[in-house]
Amino acid sequence: MLTVVLGLGSALGYAMHDFLMVKVVRAAAVWTALTWSMAVGVVILVPLALVLSGPPSGSAEWRAVAFATASGVCEAAGLGALLRGLVVGNLSVVTPLASLSGGFVAVIMIAQGEPLPAFALVGLPLAVVGGLMASMEKAPKEELFGPDVGAASVGNAASVASGAAAPARRTRATAGAGWALLSSALFSVTVLLFVEAGALHPVALAAYGRLGTMLVLVPAALLLAGLRMPRALVRRSVYAGVFDAAAFVGLAAAISVGPVAIASVTCAQGGTMAAILGLVVLRERLSRVQIAGVALTCVAVALLASG
Repeated sequence: MLTVVLGLGSALGYAMHDFLMVKVVRAAAVWTALTWSMAVGVVILVPLALVLSGPPSGSAEWRAVAFATASGVCEAAGLGALLRGLVVGNLSVVTPLASLSGGFVAVIMIAQGEPLPAFALVGLPLAVVGGLMASMEKAPKEELFGPDVGAASVGNAASVASGAAAPARRTRATAGAGWALLSSALFSVTVLLFVEAGALHPVALAAYGRLGTMLVLVPAALLLAGLRMPRALVRRSVYAGVFDAAAFVGLAAAISVGPVAIASVTCAQGGTMAAILGLVVLRERLSRVQIAGVALTCVAVALLASG
């Protein structure tokens, strides 16, 4: 039960982070926005980790620090793949596929013999499917990134020449799916590296993980966009960073409590949480598929909690 609560709390934190960052990334460069929000996590988590557990000591803890830092680097790579997928593919394809990371981890842990209660064996696949369905969006990617002028021109030319629909749309969707699956795989590795860093306190694990993320984000932001953030967006970025830090700690705590298969699937319910936030906070109308996904996820969570 505690694993489910921590996992869902982590998912809610990530959903709130994304909810707040939507406005930020529409006015500032994505890499700049991510660097700002995650830097807040470093500022919060590193001092807190030093107070709660002190600096690392002994070979086991230093080994765990290495794994935690590697997990942050891997997460940054996953974010890059996800953003690339959203640029070249469709939101409705990329987002659900990227949410498969929890399912990948669950399969790996079950294959390694992690013991699970009977209800969990039913609830885990239901949660994965429910998360996929709840993550499906109708909004075209152009609403987030603007129209792809070059691709549109090529598509129009091909349509005129052949009298048929251009294949550019299918090509971009396929590319987006590939990037989304790569992102999901990288996020799965992030969780598995977290498991190897279990010798650390969850807050320390999250702190060193965030330091690893910053090792990638800062050079990427400097190279691609710079670190200047519009003043009006600083407060929103800080709030998003607080939620991200809490979510990262929740992920580490859920994994430390275990089972890891249940922790990974519940933590990956960001799409479900985002759909619920959109419904409650923004008064958005969910599609039938999304409503069914939310309902299926609720059933799955009940099964996981009872197990």
